[in-house]
Amino acid sequence: MGLTGRRLEVDRIATLAVLPRESAMVVVGDPGSGRSSVLDAVSNRVSLPVVRVGVNGSESHWPLAGVTSLFTALDDPRATAHIAHLLQGTAPEDRQTPGLAAAHDFLDAVHALTLPPTLVLIDDLDRMDVESQELIAFVASRLAGTALRVVATVRTVPSDGPLAALPMLRIEPLPADEALVLARAMAPEEANDGVLAVLAQETGGNPGALQEQLAVLSREQLNGSEPLVLPLRPTPTTEAIAALALGSVAGRDLDVLARLALVPVAKTAGWDRDELDDLADAGLTSVKGQTVSVRDPLVRSALYWRMPARDRRAAHTELAAASAESDPRATAWHRSFVDDVPDVTALLRAARSYVVDGNAQAAIVLTERALHIGGGTEDEHVALLGVTEALLANRLLGFAARYLAAIRPFRTMADETRRLRLEYSVQYLSGDAVHADELLVPVDPEDAAEADAVGGLLAMVACFRAEAWELDHARDLLARAELLRRSASEHTREITTTARELIAAVDGTLPADTELHDGLSTATLLGMSDPALLLLAHALSIAERYRSARRVFALVLARGQEAMPVWTEAARYLSAENEVRSGNFRQALRAIDVWEAGSSVVERLREPSRAIAIAWRHFAEGRSPEALEVVDRCLAQRSTNRLWGATAKLHALRGRVLLLDGRVEEAAASLEAADAIGRSLRNPAVLRHLGDLVEAYTRLDRIDDARTIAARLAADHHARPSRWGALVLARSLALVADDTTRDTARRRALELFQPHDSQFERARTLAALAAVGSPTDRPRLGAAAAAAYEAAGLRRPLATPAATVAMPSFGSPTSLRSGPVLSAAMPGTPRSAPDASAVLTSLTAEERAVVQKVTEGYRNREIASSLFMSQRTVELRLTQIYRKVGARSRSHLVALLT
Repeated sequence: MGLTGRRLEVDRIATLAVLPRESAMVVVGDPGSGRSSVLDAVSNRVSLPVVRVGVNGSESHWPLAGVTSLFTALDDPRATAHIAHLLQGTAPEDRQTPGLAAAHDFLDAVHALTLPPTLVLIDDLDRMDVESQELIAFVASRLAGTALRVVATVRTVPSDGPLAALPMLRIEPLPADEALVLARAMAPEEANDGVLAVLAQETGGNPGALQEQLAVLSREQLNGSEPLVLPLRPTPTTEAIAALALGSVAGRDLDVLARLALVPVAKTAGWDRDELDDLADAGLTSVKGQTVSVRDPLVRSALYWRMPARDRRAAHTELAAASAESDPRATAWHRSFVDDVPDVTALLRAARSYVVDGNAQAAIVLTERALHIGGGTEDEHVALLGVTEALLANRLLGFAARYLAAIRPFRTMADETRRLRLEYSVQYLSGDAVHADELLVPVDPEDAAEADAVGGLLAMVACFRAEAWELDHARDLLARAELLRRSASEHTREITTTARELIAAVDGTLPADTELHDGLSTATLLGMSDPALLLLAHALSIAERYRSARRVFALVLARGQEAMPVWTEAARYLSAENEVRSGNFRQALRAIDVWEAGSSVVERLREPSRAIAIAWRHFAEGRSPEALEVVDRCLAQRSTNRLWGATAKLHALRGRVLLLDGRVEEAAASLEAADAIGRSLRNPAVLRHLGDLVEAYTRLDRIDDARTIAARLAADHHARPSRWGALVLARSLALVADDTTRDTARRRALELFQPHDSQFERARTLAALAAVGSPTDRPRLGAAAAAAYEAAGLRRPLATPAATVAMPSFGSPTSLRSGPVLSAAMPGTPRSAPDASAVLTSLTAEERAVVQKVTEGYRNREIASSLFMSQRTVELRLTQIYRKVGARSRSHLVALLT
């Protein structure tokens, strides 16, 4: 079984392997939890020799069979002799209990082996014979001098057993996030993501049970065309886990637990509270407020299907009557098993109520039941539409898509508009293109309700088209919505207005802030809906009004529980994107962390939005290979029905990371792909790839191609001017300038930057000029670029470019202290003076650049000129440096460092 998650467990075991002293650990995990996979990962991770000991359960009745397997696996020629000695030294009548003498003989035998430091991995130690378990446990607690590190996996550790005294590591069930990732990796490609989320949930995060369920379900169930029967029918792993969990439960407690297994969740009213408390204390049930449920879905599955069908029906009848007054949702569930004509709409209304209350697990169980017994009537589909709307509002996109596929088109325009709104929203949030061919049907403008619903839908799809850079189509849709404006509600008009603003922002023609919504007054903004605020904030971000966008996003996030989770999720992501676009990496990293922490994999908006954000975080933190892996994986999953704009963004990001890592030819290929996709987009500030492409061509000595792209950038920028475009155009022109204008162009590219401009773009300009500059200019420009990168918030070390280096290396951590002046020793330095390398590690990149100039004899004015900062800034940096290193003066600082 492949390993998903378990990073912390593998890290702990790998740490034990490299400790200087011998030690042992017992890894405890349920059947199917992946104990063997963890050992596989550890054996591939550590550098020590690894000895893997497998256990044959059929030999468990042979005394010392496990010990012989261990000695056989150890690579020592004397092991065979030790085995014979142990077997001869243990009389048959004594083999039930090895005894202290036999244990010491075994310990002496292990000490006598001449082994290098070795990691011994024993899988399923509890399946060995009892004598071997006791001997190995005895030795594991006395490993000093043996050169062995021992890790053994077991299912349980009895408190009075021989392993109880050893350090223990518990393998817990996978979190829902990781279980879903594993399900996607195991399942066939056509499997429905919502179905996989259900399986990940109903198998309790157990990899073995998940794998078995994927093997027994039909193809139709996996692709979502047939409903699942919940609880899932038990598999061997399910039965094994249930046997362990229920081993000490009997009598009345077992009867109550079996009846609880008949319902996904029940109200505690009507149940014996003392019995519920006893089951909760035993870890078998979960009591939350006034509700109770079986804690482990695998235990529930085993109990449910152990009960004969006749007994289940009788129990459902009894529980339906008992819960009729106190728990109508449970009543709807129970009655679906006993009524000749079940009330499917009541079951679906109960499911929607569970979603609203935050209990999606119970909602999914009821919905699958409704699909299983329903007749597919119009009323049932309307009720299912309500469940789907609630799921999407709670950002459960996979579940929403799964049940949306089961709803056929409606006859009434109101319900059909609701369905289409859901369908288009799911397509867009999933990263698919929204074709919206259904919107070609005529609309009666005299029917106010119909006109309002269709007008809002047209405005929504216009936004989706704008995001795909299909501006002409977006304008056509918006024009049709305008024809219905007279009958539209205030909310629909608001969405239509902000949709128009988004289109203008993508086109580079968004009016000034003073012309938007009463000058973006707080009173006006507070009266707007969440989706309208998000559209406005996104438009402001695209138009490079980052501070205004930040303020509007904050209004949505400040609404807290009042906002639907789907809008909060979108605000978190778009806020992170706003900070990335602004070049404020510190704030961007915080925003991405908040977004990631605020939702699980099941709830997150799917690729590529998440891929771009996570790749940016890896890149900013110095993990370029991880960034490229995220982008490449997302690109590999995209197809021609996906949003072209998102695909272009992925290629552009990949090209930028490769370019800054010095892989220029690969970068050019990715940037060319982005350019081919986004060629129709005339606003260069949206995709932001042309400046990178000019730089890549210049570094590949393709000057003619670079000048062609620079000319395109200039034309697009003059038609749709922006601050980002001005800065990047100046950099591009400096890179392609000829000998007569090169110095002037490069000086202008640097002088154009203002204090409020992006430090990241300033660093990019300095680094690009360093790459094509003379050998004497490269260290100076590289040091200034490193300082600007750090000011932008990149959490990664940077190197000053040497004469043979084209760009600062982003691939491996390096240090600025590469000059011989800083590392030279001076005989007269006092013994107590700090080492130069220790001093430099306490300084920022910008401070190290200043120190470099000080040791070279530069004066403050010269330092300011060479590092492109003011003289006042140099003086402030020197004051900070003196305080950090304990220097009293400039000469003392030089003495400390030389």
